[in-house]
Amino acid sequence: MVKVRLEHDYAADVETVYALISDPGFIERKYVAIGGRDVAVDRSETDGGGCEVVTKRTISVDLPGFAKKVLTPSQTAIQVERWEPATSSGERVCRYTVDAQGAPSRIEGVHRLVPTGSGCHHTIDIDAKINIPLIGGRLEKLAADQGSEDIAKQFAYTDEALAESHG
Repeated sequence: MVKVRLEHDYAADVETVYALISDPGFIERKYVAIGGRDVAVDRSETDGGGCEVVTKRTISVDLPGFAKKVLTPSQTAIQVERWEPATSSGERVCRYTVDAQGAPSRIEGVHRLVPTGSGCHHTIDIDAKINIPLIGGRLEKLAADQGSEDIAKQFAYTDEALAESHG
């Protein structure tokens, strides 16, 4: 299993960022902007002010030669995010999973949005596991690297959307 932590600061408060990054229209535009296809998003409210967001999208993965024998470069990913209600300190926490259909892999982790003096701090912890004998570890590293690149693009896309809505 590969573990990765990514962090980013937004110039907007937790509730503004939460509302944006859990909005189905925004999520769809974001994933299309970073190369996703056939994006479908469903959001349902949960008790106490949280929500569950289920996103299905087709992603293309740059596979090295050793991986092309066991994986396809185009995969359908299903991501489930369970956002908890805000804590008394204003923090938002989300537990999520990502499953690639037809691949023996699972990504899970936690998002945290924490208030700061100038907005909020977003931490994403990722645990990637690919169950393929002999090459699973190399594929986990590849998945972590590509996932980190995608999340950096998502952070930038979110920054732009926040600037447009507050500019």
